[in-house]
Amino acid sequence: MRLVIATGLLLFAALVQSLIGTSLPLVGGRPDVPLVLVIAWSMLRGSNEGAIVGFIGGALLDSVSYTPFGLNAALLGIAGFCTGLPEANVYRGNFPFFLGTALVVTVAYHVLVLLALQAYGLRLPPLAATYPLAMWAAVLNALLLAPAFLVCRRLLRALDGWTQLRL
Repeated sequence: MRLVIATGLLLFAALVQSLIGTSLPLVGGRPDVPLVLVIAWSMLRGSNEGAIVGFIGGALLDSVSYTPFGLNAALLGIAGFCTGLPEANVYRGNFPFFLGTALVVTVAYHVLVLLALQAYGLRLPPLAATYPLAMWAAVLNALLLAPAFLVCRRLLRALDGWTQLRL
């Protein structure tokens, strides 16, 4: 049931991501909404479920984007796995580490997307043009991580209460 809820949340995030486009007019970048949700979910549920949710979110993002199919699924799965390794106790009460994780994961994700697209042989803009977009995305993702974390935690707690009542 948790994966069904995560899939619905990620489907909404992938649609929002595709509607935002390449950048927000005021900032010059855009947040990666599915990546933020994958980070928040894996912080709460650990590396195994983070990898599964990351793969699902990446597959949904691949279905609405122009990247080669499977690229986002692989990268978001890896991001979910790596983010979930420290467990939720490391993130609890450590707000700078919490935000720093979002910054590092976002920059790593964008670098890996750029390298993978170059490996596919696609023509890309120079690194100097993509660097500001990645930095703005990292800042926006860090700002969105706290609300996404609260939403995911509330959904997981409600679901845990529902399954306890059902037993």
